[in-house]
Amino acid sequence: MHETFRQFISETVEPWLENCVSDGYTESFDGLRLHYHQAVHPEEKAAIVMVHGFCEFFGKYHETAWRFYNAGYSVFFLELRGHGKSERSKLFDDQRVYVDSFDEYVEDIHCFVDQVAKKNSLSQKLFLYCHSMGGTAGAMFLETYPDVFSCAVLSSPMLKVNYGGIPDPAIDALAVYTRITDLSENFAPGQHEWRGEDQFLSSSCMDRDRYEYQFNQRNEDPDYQTWGGTWAWAAAAKKGTDAAVANASRIAVPVLVCQSGNDGMVDNEGQNEFRANSRMVWLNVYEGCEHELFNADRNSREKYYRDLLNFWHIMTELTD
Repeated sequence: MHETFRQFISETVEPWLENCVSDGYTESFDGLRLHYHQAVHPEEKAAIVMVHGFCEFFGKYHETAWRFYNAGYSVFFLELRGHGKSERSKLFDDQRVYVDSFDEYVEDIHCFVDQVAKKNSLSQKLFLYCHSMGGTAGAMFLETYPDVFSCAVLSSPMLKVNYGGIPDPAIDALAVYTRITDLSENFAPGQHEWRGEDQFLSSSCMDRDRYEYQFNQRNEDPDYQTWGGTWAWAAAAKKGTDAAVANASRIAVPVLVCQSGNDGMVDNEGQNEFRANSRMVWLNVYEGCEHELFNADRNSREKYYRDLLNFWHIMTELTD
């Protein structure tokens, strides 16, 4: 890890985490305990609810949350069921990810917003920020609850899963077979447990320092070692992404989709179709970037944050 980045973390991010960020638990619709972090800005312009991607946790977004806060926004970060320090609906020693339906993630967000974000926001002006899998849940949320958020950013949203060339009908057939043969708790093909291996070169992260920062957290805490998805999760993801794209016309607020031009984790065709299905969706393409735009190369990363903060600023002015 370069000294400049190490210094940024130790002198800027860590003091902010200690002095401004608190955490707690709230309950979802089915009684499952959800872990969250919050930082309420004393001069809050708006409150940004942050929803992470597959197998992620708050530590991966320390810098992003700090940047939002530093620009005058409160941040409320939810760890979805089965992730981070939130409870699991089914327990596995290897922390594999299980969910019956992405509707569960949608309701996790809904409960979190009602019980935490709305109660603690000073402005009562709520914006949504989601990455990857969180983008699926976020899009579904906007379609189900159109009056909660004033706007949203979906960063590299998983609106079509990249199945490595396997056609959609085959995926649907495999999902049915999984239910019939009760393989729902097994790892889906290509998925496996956390092995503590440095995989930067094959990761969706373009910045070594930022990769090491989250990798070290994951290596040190078993709660952050969610890594592989079950067949149940894969089937739920297929159903959820299909629904999110099909129902895009229901979205009633401005949505900025940030697309990674060289995304190897999701199929960008889903984002393009989502955009085509809604007059409320705008698309920014970051050519040459991998899936994690907040961990892109310096120039792309800075442009990404400028675009987000400009969007938040415009939406703040429009909703005053």
